[in-house]
Amino acid sequence: MLEFNLKQLEVFVAVASLGSFTRASQTLYLSQSTISAHIQALERALGGALFRRGARRQVCLTRQGEDALPIAREILDRCRILEGIVQPSGEGEILDLASSTVPAQCLLPGLMTGFSRQRPGCKFHIRKGDSAQVHRLLEEGSIGLGFVGAALDPRHYLYEPVLQDRLVLITANTPRFRSLREQGVLGRDLLGEPILCREPGSGTRQRFDAYLERVGMKPGALHVIAQIDQPDTILGAVVSGLGVSVCSILTVRDRLEQGSLLSFELEEGGCCRSLYLVTHREHILTDLEQDFCRFVQEGLWEHP
Repeated sequence: MLEFNLKQLEVFVAVASLGSFTRASQTLYLSQSTISAHIQALERALGGALFRRGARRQVCLTRQGEDALPIAREILDRCRILEGIVQPSGEGEILDLASSTVPAQCLLPGLMTGFSRQRPGCKFHIRKGDSAQVHRLLEEGSIGLGFVGAALDPRHYLYEPVLQDRLVLITANTPRFRSLREQGVLGRDLLGEPILCREPGSGTRQRFDAYLERVGMKPGALHVIAQIDQPDTILGAVVSGLGVSVCSILTVRDRLEQGSLLSFELEEGGCCRSLYLVTHREHILTDLEQDFCRFVQEGLWEHP
C-alpha cells in the first residue's frame, strides 16, 4: 500500500502546473522548504523522482512525474466532488479566522463584506485574542488564517503586510496637554507620565516594547499604573485622566475627531508598523482559505 496524502498530491500538482517551487510556495502560502519536504515524501512513497531541476530554478517533470500527474489531478478532483456531495457548494462554507484587536476592528469588517460579495454562501467563524493567542491557534491547527499586529515568529509563520498603521501616544484633552501639543512636544517626551499598557501578548505592546528598546529605554523604567487587555477600557481611562497610553492611530480616530482625546507622534516621522495576514509555514490552506488570501492581496476591499 502506497503511503502518501492529499497535501502531498496538492503540492505536486501545484509545482507541476506552475513549473516552479517558488511560485507553488507563493500560491499555496507555504515555505519553499515545506514544499520540498512534501515533494520528497511523495517521491519516497512512489519510489522515484518526479521532477528534474532546470535553469533559473525551473523544474520539469520526469517520465514518472508525467505519468503521475494526471492520476494525482484525478484523485484531487474526485475528492472535491466528494466534498461537494457532503457539503454542497455555497452551503455551509465556513472560513475560520482569528484576529488580534486592531485588525479585528479595522480590517475584518471591510474584508468580510467584500469577500461575501464574491462568495455569497460563505460564513465566517471569527475568534478574537491578542497576537500571541492568534499564533497559538495557528500552531494548534484550529485555524488556517489569522490577522495580527506583530510578526512574532517569521521562522515558523508567513506574514503578508495588509495595512500600514502607526502607534501614537494618547492623552486626555486637557489644557495642559493641548499646550504641550501646540509646543510641538513629541510622545516620547511624555513617557514619564503614568501610563496604561496593553498585555505582553498584544501586537501593540510588542511594537511599543521594540520602540522602547530602539530608543534605549527599558519598559521597567515606565510608570505603568495598569496593564489592560481591553483597548476600550484603556481609552476610557485615558479620557478620564487616569494616565496616557500608546495605541494604534486607526483605533482612536473617532475619539480624536470628537475631541475627547489628543494624540502625540512618538517621534518625528511616526512610529509605523504593519498589520499582517499570517499563516503557518507547515499548513496547507484549503481552497476557500487560498481564495480569501488572494482576495486580501488584491486589495479590492474597503480600506479603513
